[in-house]
Parts: sequence; structure tokens; C-alpha cells
Amino acid sequence: MFYKKWFYIEKPVWNNAFSFEKRQNKKLYVPEIIDLDINDLDNIQVQNDVDKIAFEDFGFDDNLSTNYWLKNFYRIRIKWKEIILFDNHNHAFYFWYEARNRSIIWDNNLLIHIDEHADTRDNNKYLLKPDSFDLEKVFNFTNEVLNVGDYIIPAKVEWLIWEVIQIRNTSNLEEYLKKYFDNSKLDFWGDYKVILNLDLDFFQPDLDFIDYDLKKKVVRDAFKKADFITISTSPFFINQELAINVFKDLFRDL
Repeated sequence: MFYKKWFYIEKPVWNNAFSFEKRQNKKLYVPEIIDLDINDLDNIQVQNDVDKIAFEDFGFDDNLSTNYWLKNFYRIRIKWKEIILFDNHNHAFYFWYEARNRSIIWDNNLLIHIDEHADTRDNNKYLLKPDSFDLEKVFNFTNEVLNVGDYIIPAKVEWLIWEVIQIRNTSNLEEYLKKYFDNSKLDFWGDYKVILNLDLDFFQPDLDFIDYDLKKKVVRDAFKKADFITISTSPFFINQELAINVFKDLFRDL
């Protein structure tokens, strides 16, 4: 397993490629992953080292946005299920394949993607099936090729992901509840595993016009159906203290 030691991305690759030539800082920090008990969520702390930048880019106003995440990635077990909590969403790609190698999920999984963004840009770069079983190659691909917006399509091309349920607005939430709420199994053909892939930027203030309780209801129902859960805190899109408070509210009392 990888992510056992922190590291920097110093080349103009991955999320570090955004505005690389314009930025004075030329590296992004990726922390190590640690286990965390669900009862110890108050131990999660925001990164206070100014050299450990998680994401940096220029916004629509052409002002530089420098963003810090937390001191660690976290592996959290709730009700015999595993949640991986991390910052930039492309890390989900690696953890899906790690979960497949551990037989938590299989090929042809159903992805419930709850996010402000679709994350389905296609960079036309993919892993071959044999390489997808080599976690070192998956790790390098995740951290040197993919970015926050293009990690789902490579997983579909390689058939780790079979189908995606996109939940990005009120209509998607209501449609999910109408079709799937409280059903023990989602209405799709065949035998499959379910991945819940949540981006906490879905709860950022600009989206407060979407009812919070509606979002929470869908997330918690999707958790019940999921075999594996990946959650991104997206430091460029949502304040990290807010993201962690939302995370606690969603999952602490399940």
C-alpha cells in the first residue's frame, strides 16, 4: 500500500500543472494516510505549515488561490465499511484499485458520484488492464497523470467502473430518492459492488440553495448501499474547516 509517507509533487504534472509557470510555488504536498477511529474525528486538524500547500491555482478573477488541507489522509471504519478521506479528488482513483486488490470491490462497479463537478474530462490517457493490478503503477498514474477533473473516465475505460450515477443538483437528489431510497439494492442489472464517491464541495456556501437536509439524506442512504467510500475535501472549492464539520455531521452518528 502507498501513501504511507508524505511527499511533494514538484514536476508540472497532476494538479501541480495548473498555472505552473505563473506560480511562484512549484510544488504541492501530499500527506501520509493514517487510521482514525470514528470516535476521534475531533483530532482532525487543518494544516498549519505554510510550505505544505495542497492545491494552488488562479481563480476566475485572476487572483492566486493558495489552499491547505489537513495534516493527514485518513482511513476510517464505520459499521464494517471503510471510508478514505483525502484532499484532491483524483486520489480516489488509487484507493479504488487498492480496494479491488483487497477484494472489497471488483471490476464493473457502480459509482455514486455526489459532487459539485462531474469529474469526467477525458485526457485520453489510460492504464492497461495488467498495469491496473500493479499498485505502484496505479499510484504513479494517479499522482503524475490524473488531476481533479479527469480520473473517472480512465476507471471506466479499464472497466473498474461500469456505470455512474451523477448527483450534482436538486433534480438529481430528488430522482435518486424516488428511484433508490431505502431499497436494499440499486435497480441495475447484474451483480455489482457500489462505490460512494463524495466531494464535500457539494456543501460549499455557493450551493446552499440546495437543501442541506436533502443532500444529507441522499449521502447517508448512499452510504448504506456502498461497499467502499471515497471522500474528497477539495481545498480549492470549500473551506476545509467547513468541509470537516460537514463530514462529521454526515457520518458521526450513523
